[in-house]
Amino acid sequence: MSVISIITQKGGVGKTTTAIHVGAALAQKKGVNVLLVDFDSQKNLSMGYGIEDDYPYTVRNFLDNTGDFRLKHHGSSNVYILAGDALLEEEENYTRETLKKNLGNLLEQMPFDYVLIDCPPRPLMKKLTLGEMALCASDYVMSPIEAEQYSFAGIDNLLPAFMNIKENYNPELEFLGFFFNKVLTNTVNFRKYSEMIKQEKDANDYFFKTFIRQDMNIEKAKQEGKNIFQISMGSRAAEDYKSLVKEIKSKIKKYES
Repeated sequence: MSVISIITQKGGVGKTTTAIHVGAALAQKKGVNVLLVDFDSQKNLSMGYGIEDDYPYTVRNFLDNTGDFRLKHHGSSNVYILAGDALLEEEENYTRETLKKNLGNLLEQMPFDYVLIDCPPRPLMKKLTLGEMALCASDYVMSPIEAEQYSFAGIDNLLPAFMNIKENYNPELEFLGFFFNKVLTNTVNFRKYSEMIKQEKDANDYFFKTFIRQDMNIEKAKQEGKNIFQISMGSRAAEDYKSLVKEIKSKIKKYES
């Protein structure tokens, strides 16, 4: 079982889309069960799966140990969703271990193969944030980026914050990598930033080789509350997500060996 946080330092780079489609790609293998945790008070993951605003059990109930536990099951797939809560960030009684403890209790009863945590696009700061709680509960972390200046600048902020959490609170946490999302391969920016990465001596440690190309089927899937594989199994984005998942599995296997 692997718990993976998906986190960014800025919004709009496709963090939630990554959680939805990577989760769906992982669940393509028969018998593999995936839990998606909507840990962002914007609730985009929940909306992406058509979960109503008044859904009777949310991640806040899960952390507070209140209410009647339930997960949203996505159709006939092996994907389950722990619904988000708009009031999640208003709670101040949580500790770094709250999510880890409750998730551990759940996984003893429901042995998911993968848990993906959709984190809020907030900086990891000195005070406790939801992102830090998620990383303290995770085995791995990954981050989508775009081929543009502001997204790249976030790398310099995210990596030190990640290392601080690893050194002080969760020594088992490993960084899977950054990957380019929403890519137009013929643009100057993509060529520029992808070339910059190739020049880095530790590029293989910090960046996936796979990138996700722009595809109108992703937007169509969002509008219909589905994933890319339900909309167009043979689309370029579907192929990209399958390739990304192969890399994810390969990196996890390397860490576990």
